[in-house]
Amino acid sequence: MTFAVLLFCVFFALSVEGKPLAEGEPTCGYEACPKVGSDTFNVHLIPHSHDDVGWLKTPDQYYFQDVQNIISSVVDALKQNPERRFVQVETAFFQKWWEQQKPYTREALQKLVNNGQFEFINAAWSMNDEAAVHYQSTIDQFTLGLRYIQDNLGKCARPKVAWQIDPFGHSREQASISAHMGFDSMFFARLDYRDKNRRLDNRSMDLLWRGSANLGNTSDIFTSVLYRHYSAPPNFCFDIVCNDAAINDDPESPDYNLEERVGEFADFVREQAKHYPTNNILVTMGDDFRYEAAMTTYMNLDLLIKGFETFEQKVDDKRIKVLYSTPSCYTKAVHDYVNSNNQALELKTDDFFPYADGPNTYWTGYFTSRPASKHFERQGNNLLQVVKQVAANLQQPYDREEMTELKEAVGVMQHHDAITGTEKQHVAKNYHFLLSRAMKSANDFVGAQLSIFISRDAFDFEFDSCLLANVSSCDKTNSDRFTLVVYNPLSHTTTTTVMLPVYERTSWKITDPDGNSVDYQIDSSLTDFTYVEDATTSANTVQFAAKDLPPHGYKVYQFEATKKEETGKPSPRRVVGYDNASFEISEQTGLLEAVTLNGIRVEVSQDFQYYESQDSSGAYIFVPQGQEAKRIASGPITTTLVTGNVSQGVLQEFGSWARQFIKVYKDDQSFIEFDWIIGPIDISDNVGKEVVTKFTTPLKNNGEFYTDSNGREFIKRTRNHRPDYDYSDEQPVSGNYYPVNNRIAIRDDDQKIELAIITDRSQGGSSLNDGEVELMVHRACQHDDGRGVGENLNEQEFGQGIKVRGKHYLVVGPTSGQEKKSLAAIEREIAQRKTVTPWFFVSNKDATGALNQLQHSGLKSDLPENVHLLTLEPWDDDTVLLRLEHVLEKGEDDNLSKDVTVDLSDLFTFFTINELQETTLGANMLLEENVRMHWPGSSDDGSQKVKDVTDLKVTLPPMEIRTFVAKITYNPL
Repeated sequence: MTFAVLLFCVFFALSVEGKPLAEGEPTCGYEACPKVGSDTFNVHLIPHSHDDVGWLKTPDQYYFQDVQNIISSVVDALKQNPERRFVQVETAFFQKWWEQQKPYTREALQKLVNNGQFEFINAAWSMNDEAAVHYQSTIDQFTLGLRYIQDNLGKCARPKVAWQIDPFGHSREQASISAHMGFDSMFFARLDYRDKNRRLDNRSMDLLWRGSANLGNTSDIFTSVLYRHYSAPPNFCFDIVCNDAAINDDPESPDYNLEERVGEFADFVREQAKHYPTNNILVTMGDDFRYEAAMTTYMNLDLLIKGFETFEQKVDDKRIKVLYSTPSCYTKAVHDYVNSNNQALELKTDDFFPYADGPNTYWTGYFTSRPASKHFERQGNNLLQVVKQVAANLQQPYDREEMTELKEAVGVMQHHDAITGTEKQHVAKNYHFLLSRAMKSANDFVGAQLSIFISRDAFDFEFDSCLLANVSSCDKTNSDRFTLVVYNPLSHTTTTTVMLPVYERTSWKITDPDGNSVDYQIDSSLTDFTYVEDATTSANTVQFAAKDLPPHGYKVYQFEATKKEETGKPSPRRVVGYDNASFEISEQTGLLEAVTLNGIRVEVSQDFQYYESQDSSGAYIFVPQGQEAKRIASGPITTTLVTGNVSQGVLQEFGSWARQFIKVYKDDQSFIEFDWIIGPIDISDNVGKEVVTKFTTPLKNNGEFYTDSNGREFIKRTRNHRPDYDYSDEQPVSGNYYPVNNRIAIRDDDQKIELAIITDRSQGGSSLNDGEVELMVHRACQHDDGRGVGENLNEQEFGQGIKVRGKHYLVVGPTSGQEKKSLAAIEREIAQRKTVTPWFFVSNKDATGALNQLQHSGLKSDLPENVHLLTLEPWDDDTVLLRLEHVLEKGEDDNLSKDVTVDLSDLFTFFTINELQETTLGANMLLEENVRMHWPGSSDDGSQKVKDVTDLKVTLPPMEIRTFVAKITYNPL
């Protein structure tokens, strides 16, 4: 055995165990990039396959029918020629392939990774959407994918590129996340056709994007817009599914065409070269599910490259050099060029929403499509945070099966054809199956851990999460006695309203952990859910305030049925609520007409309306007939007053397929709640309908409104305007729709009043007229919109159109807030509580006489109110991964929008932190190892500002997230 072979074998044995690579062993990353010349025009060929984690087929169908063949075929082809390259993106698919491989195949791939031929880019679990995703889920699914790649293939597999080539518009927060993952560049294909035309004209297809208005230049990332979607150039697809002519380099053959094909490709290159700012262009050589027979494509590309070496072609005065490359190598070439020429790229500071691929075709429908699925994903993320916290506190391993399964299912749901609702119906059902199975498994794990804590026995309580409580069904509450655990995953003490179905209009004795009786009330369910198959539904809901829930902790409540009591009907009244929070209902229309919150009264009306769809409206695209929405109710609506010890509210009936509770809670008077149910949408007239909730006020917002970017920073929107290009308003409704992940707001600057609506899932929203806010809540379309899914969007469930239930939270007040807290800070606190909300576990077994603790906290004290513990999960032996974030932007609050320091030395109940190692946002690299590229026009020099945390004190400026691997010692319980 030669020394070189021995060295490689030793390297491989270390790398597959995920151990760090020794310096100098492999040549990968930028060092492995092909050489480009300053005196040549460099054409970077990017062999790639875009592999959707579900769309027209389920993820498993795509993997077993396509993707496993793609990766295997590519590996074989790369071994034949060291010049060839390939980029791999989705870790969900790569994991399946890797787990099936024999050692010699893994060894071959490891070598290809180490020499830069097989390069991972993005490497998240899936290529996530950027409109309907929450930043926490995005970060989590990147962390999962990056960790898997690092553990199995080592440092050379670390990606340096964000490859978001297929999402339908692009968010500023995604750019910021990518920069803080340590990525040097971001690539995508879809932007508004007018924006693209402008960039083509002024050669700004390569640009610098600033992803944060708060974090400044550290969020800058080089961004390149692909020239022709992500497909191969016309006539140059050599895949077996294509019919383009192969290249023939035999001059004796009557089909010889090498010189002709070189000339044809050179013409394409010269045209593309007109639109990019340097002597480099990137040409994608791939498409959806390509390279199942990779040698077919690579042999033709070999000949194409050879042809350019034989038959000289030029761009202006530079000889065209065609080479195998990767997006990271293209980034390096552009970086070297602009730095050597001190050439600043155009700076982008907002986002790329909404996306239109032509006149009157705005991809704004998917902001709302499949709203029940969007909420289910939010629940999955909520439970995942609970699972990770419990696992970290109770010394569970990183790869605990139940936790891993839920991480993977939530990761798949972030895919740009999953959370978007743009998949076929059978694929949507598969996504729901995967997530529900994972949530059931995770529930059983957490339930057992809680049972141990409460009674010292994992089997004493069989806790359920009651995922069907929204349709008034929970088997475990169908009993005269049951036990409820309310777990608070937030890092602050909080109060939440518990709502559970109960099966008789019975009186209850509810006891808290200290033995005190708890006030409650029983209301009728929002609607009749008896149509739900295989579920025992209830006509009544019990609600009570679970007060002062400890951070990262729980309280146990016990329920006992008592003698039935008759309750009188409340008298109707116009003003409903309490001194600090109330609303008024019009006696003439039955609609909301005013609210009082935060010390002021504002006239606010709310109604459900719908746009009739044009034939081109579908899963992706929203095209209404006309600009005016129609009311669901044809006249005044029916109202019923509902009051009790916990809340006061009004039940409104807008028609046969729209009902709503408006409520104010006695123990949480920071918002007005709108608990609505819509469906089945009436399309018996064969006209699709897009249902919206519309809030109307006399506020003057002068055409401006604000929406969040993936749940974090606010971005100002201006009606009928785009900052970067001339906007034509041929579609004034859908063209002004933006993604709303958790908050939309309007402000009257003269009165210094703001109104905001906080959502429980991602939706499309806008302010189409001054004083108005509207959010799309449900859609049923009669036609496919021609963008590939091949089905109209009309979800069916239990033999009828799907009913969707959701909640909105209205907040209004002076922008300066009340006393010490601004309205923006109040809104963010509510949004946080409604995104990662306390989780309910129910058992029909009695906790009376439990041997251990009926309440417990994972933190010894609350974190500062402007700090959130975003992540706590097991990592390695005696380490946990934790992320701290500042939840406010600069200037949002006079007192809270400032740097804040958190002392971690004695914060956690279950363990003590001994040492902190700061990492990049994705946790796959120590921060001190990450050196990003510097670009002219950005004052960020690329080096990471590593701060001393030896004293375990972490300082956060507004909007910063800091990620740490913490070495810990577990405390005796």
